[in-house]
Amino acid sequence: MEDFIDELFSTVDEYYPGSKRKRKTIVKETPKVKDTVGWDARPYVKTMPNGKDMELFTLGALSDALGRPIITVRTWTNNGQLPLPPYRLPSKPDKNGKIHAGRRLYSRAMVESAVEIFQRNGLLHLDRIEWSQHQQVTKDIAEVWNQIRTNENNANTENEEQ
Repeated sequence: MEDFIDELFSTVDEYYPGSKRKRKTIVKETPKVKDTVGWDARPYVKTMPNGKDMELFTLGALSDALGRPIITVRTWTNNGQLPLPPYRLPSKPDKNGKIHAGRRLYSRAMVESAVEIFQRNGLLHLDRIEWSQHQQVTKDIAEVWNQIRTNENNANTENEEQ
């Protein structure tokens, strides 16, 4: 008897009530897992004005390395907690003529030094950073990035002379 009843009601969920139209079948999708690729998986290789190729990374790579959302790192840069990026792609107009600034680019050494400074100060895995208590971090990153930029430019100039 149970088989008859189960068979009778097996199509109840197959059709809309009072209709001959079948219900849309719901397919449960497995959630997509974000690739766990490192922050340095997709570098831009740009030719510098002196002709040397250099690996540069976007703001997204810096935010991945620091373990923060992109908007957070962008806000830190705009507020002055992180120094401005030394490299930037050219500005481009959109279809309406509005000019958009180019992508912010950082060298590998700059990203690695920022991660090292954050880790040294215990800020890498904090949920929130109170920047008024960590002003030295901003100064340290700016100083190191200036040194790195100078070294990269000097290395490029030396290669040009040889």
